Amino acid sequence: MPISLKNVYYTYDKGTPAEKEALKDRNLFFADHCFTALIGRTGSGKSTLIQHLNGLLLPDSGIIDANGYVIDRTLQYKKNGKTDVRARKKKHRKKRKDIKSLRKKVGLVFQFPEYQIFEDTVLKDVSYGPKNFGRSEEEAIKEAKEALRMVGLDPSFEERSPFELSGGEKRRVAIAGILALKPDVLVLDEPTVGLDAKGERDLRSLLVHLHQNGTSIILATHNRDVVLSYCDRAIVLNEGKVIKDCTPLELFRDEDFRKSSFLEPPKVFSFARELKKNNMPIDLNKIKDVSSLAEEIVSMRRGQK
Repeated sequence: MPISLKNVYYTYDKGTPAEKEALKDRNLFFADHCFTALIGRTGSGKSTLIQHLNGLLLPDSGIIDANGYVIDRTLQYKKNGKTDVRARKKKHRKKRKDIKSLRKKVGLVFQFPEYQIFEDTVLKDVSYGPKNFGRSEEEAIKEAKEALRMVGLDPSFEERSPFELSGGEKRRVAIAGILALKPDVLVLDEPTVGLDAKGERDLRSLLVHLHQNGTSIILATHNRDVVLSYCDRAIVLNEGKVIKDCTPLELFRDEDFRKSSFLEPPKVFSFARELKKNNMPIDLNKIKDVSSLAEEIVSMRRGQK
């Protein structure tokens, strides 16, 4: 499901002393089946951008087009050329049908999504979304169970209280709640923050599995290792503007840009670069993670024999 932003501006607390321009003349296109990372320092506009992708925030000007759903500040929601304009004063009274449909297609997982858990059992919590979108009780339960299996939680978790789970398990329950809606695009805000090593590995595997099965992945992250290992595109933001848009490898090889933007490279890439500086013929184009570095070193040593 492609998503495009055209001339999007957004300002927090407009007209007040705390006014802050968060997005500035933003033009972006996210292709279908992408695996894209949004990178930038805290306050660069990453979270603001992703909240525009499913209409959670509305642009002050410009439009977001999500495969035919067009959203702008005048609350003109267009689907297949049909326009429905409502007064802004009514926007908080009732969720629009188009926005509700869009949020089913573009699932947004917030940073620390486990804080959004509220039901007394795991199965009830995950099935809440499908029921809210009109699925029958039987259908919602079925879809919730499928989503729980996708995130690696077996039937023994279904009747447990989500509040008694570990941090990583809670994160999986929260993500399952989004996956139960079968979104075309999964958008995540700092998904690995607060997870232990195992929880992070499990989440990485889940995202790779979803992407391989057709889901577009867009994530705002400070985790450079995730960006290098899995993403096919890296977008760097600073003060609401895109300052670089390239492949992760191109980003991390551009030392001048990284230094001027205070971006640290992934540890494995830094190590590989140091090996190369010490006259080891490492091909940096092949380095994505520890395994690929090990393979490159083994291949290099074989070539020296």
